[in-house]
Amino acid sequence: MLLQISLLLLLPWCVHGAGAEDLFSAETRVDDEGSETRNAALSDLLAKVLVRVSGNPAVGGQPGTREVAAAAPSLVQQYRYRTADEAGQVVRYLWARFDQTAVERMMREHQLPVWVQRPGVLVWVATERDAKRELLNFDNLPEARAAILERARQRGMPLQLPLMDLQDQSQLTPADVWSDYRAAIAQASARYPHDLVLTGRLRARGDGKWSGEWSLIGDHSAQGFQASPQALPAALAFAVDQTQNLLAARYAPMPGVGGSRGTRVSFSGVGDLAAYGRLLALLDGLEPIEGLALRHVEGDRCLFEFRSRGSEQELLRTLDGEAQLVAEAGPEPAPSGDPIPADPGRAEPEADARYRLSY
Repeated sequence: MLLQISLLLLLPWCVHGAGAEDLFSAETRVDDEGSETRNAALSDLLAKVLVRVSGNPAVGGQPGTREVAAAAPSLVQQYRYRTADEAGQVVRYLWARFDQTAVERMMREHQLPVWVQRPGVLVWVATERDAKRELLNFDNLPEARAAILERARQRGMPLQLPLMDLQDQSQLTPADVWSDYRAAIAQASARYPHDLVLTGRLRARGDGKWSGEWSLIGDHSAQGFQASPQALPAALAFAVDQTQNLLAARYAPMPGVGGSRGTRVSFSGVGDLAAYGRLLALLDGLEPIEGLALRHVEGDRCLFEFRSRGSEQELLRTLDGEAQLVAEAGPEPAPSGDPIPADPGRAEPEADARYRLSY
């Protein structure tokens, strides 16, 4: 057993990967080093840590999140300042690390999910430009590489990038990824430590953007999702976000609403990170909503469960009155696959109402 663990540690995980080794530290820019500025910044930093530890960007909509974030000054383990010269201007940053045991205990006390064991994700990407397909070599694209690793760090995802050396190139071709040839993908992936494989098929457009289709592959099933056209770094960062959202909904679901099922509302048109952020900001500002939990992700559609201060009818009337939301009719689209890993017999949650996020 020790020999096997040692061999795993010798693999290039640390060289080309982004781990989740420190979920409890974060950094932000500050104007000064006064105590009032520091305490406000610590609360903001802890809110980011809670997103990372829970795995769920919607955790900010939970009542307990604000209480935990407000306690940041008493939960901080260490902090320090640094300065940097940016465009000829000296700017100041505050870095802080919070006490893991205390934060996790307080999160559980406030019924916030704590995601401890996280699956490692290996990424293969094939690109198509001018009818030519290639496997993406992240080392040749430093901006794209930095974007995907930084987003994985922000979301606490143990991410592995392939070396793309002669061994990789001999075992896997762009056609294998494009056709979702699982045998070749599994064979090429075997040399890397991972639990899941994320494959992307990105097509270049004339405006410098890439449209994408992604598959998250486990031992027995796969979950697919699509991405709206974006610049390459943004497209890769979105894939990390969507993957982590899928996994968080599976491994660290938000707590139930009271003792019974809350109001479940499905939102389509959430095809990229910007749209997801707009939706969360919109929902966070609605008076009837006391809390929300992400329950399911499928393509550009997210299903949330709401805890409301009033009746379900009042909540739906409020959603109906939002200009950015267009009511949809009809049954929920059939899922293309169960979230990873497969859970036989697990049905997709039913929605009480459906909306499309408009632009």
